[in-house]
Amino acid sequence: MDARQQALDAVLDDVAAQYDVGQWWDVQPVSGGARIAAEAGEFLVAVSPGDRSDASLRFEAMLLAHLEDRAYLAPRLVRTRAGRPWHRSVAGAAVLVSEWVQGGVVDASLPQHRRRSVRALAEYHAAVRSFPPRLRVDSGPTLFTLEQEGPAALEAFTGVSGWYLDADGRQRLRSAASYLWRQYIRVPELLTAGGATLPRLVIHGGFGRSGIVLDGGRPGWAADGLAGFERARYDVRALDLAAALKTFARAGGGFDLDRCADLMAAYDEVDRLSPGEVTALPGILRVERLVRVFRLTSGFVRRFGEGEPVDDVVDEIVTVAEAEAARLRWLEEHEPAFVEALGSALVR
Repeated sequence: MDARQQALDAVLDDVAAQYDVGQWWDVQPVSGGARIAAEAGEFLVAVSPGDRSDASLRFEAMLLAHLEDRAYLAPRLVRTRAGRPWHRSVAGAAVLVSEWVQGGVVDASLPQHRRRSVRALAEYHAAVRSFPPRLRVDSGPTLFTLEQEGPAALEAFTGVSGWYLDADGRQRLRSAASYLWRQYIRVPELLTAGGATLPRLVIHGGFGRSGIVLDGGRPGWAADGLAGFERARYDVRALDLAAALKTFARAGGGFDLDRCADLMAAYDEVDRLSPGEVTALPGILRVERLVRVFRLTSGFVRRFGEGEPVDDVVDEIVTVAEAEAARLRWLEEHEPAFVEALGSALVR
């Protein structure tokens, strides 16, 4: 038994003592915790690292309670025997238990599944508009950090990695790095792109097929909803819209423009979008690509500087750099048509 499984078993022993759900019939490991079948029903035990703050746990617990009050289909919070909304295990891990919400498989190839999923996101946004708590978290490097440190990290990686690459690998990296460097120095354009004026609310923060619940089967409730709110935070709503595009409209190195238009139309039918959000989406997607490269290259530079082995990650980073450069090229070359497609079906 590996250390991770031992740690999970210790947390589950703690959960059995702290939560009154009756006898357990089955336990299945899932991403971020475990699924439990017990006398009282099926439950998700979400286990977070010990450094997750009480404020973050309190925020998620309050959010789940708010969604239940608004009859939005989402996991119901389960309290401990002592009535606490979450528990910290003896080992320090943060535990939040909720009812398991079972939905059908989301098939991204089906237009009705795509539309229903995005409508569920829009209905979530409408439900949280009246949710007062605001959790602000560090969601990644700022635009200023990308502008100042992105080119330096990329240059340092390019210089060091040459020792680990063959001639073809060095050529691939030079081509990708040249384009990425130009994208980093264009980041100041985004500083004046109106981000401060975009609508903000408590975003889901992790929208994707694994968190979508279609046909949830809860009598008297909406058929569709969302799960997985551990990354929810107060931020720009368009971040969730960008996640929806990546989930349902990606095609090769870019996006299917017809799907983009259909997704935005489905969302706009429930919760009106602003023209500024549509215009901002290509910039948001650009930044996400640059952030991914920056995290990998700066992490490599840190590891190399601390004397850690790095030869096992060089090829992976080069592959990612190539892929992200290709996505950025697509966004740059197709931005006018992309923005037109995104806004074409919105109600004016």
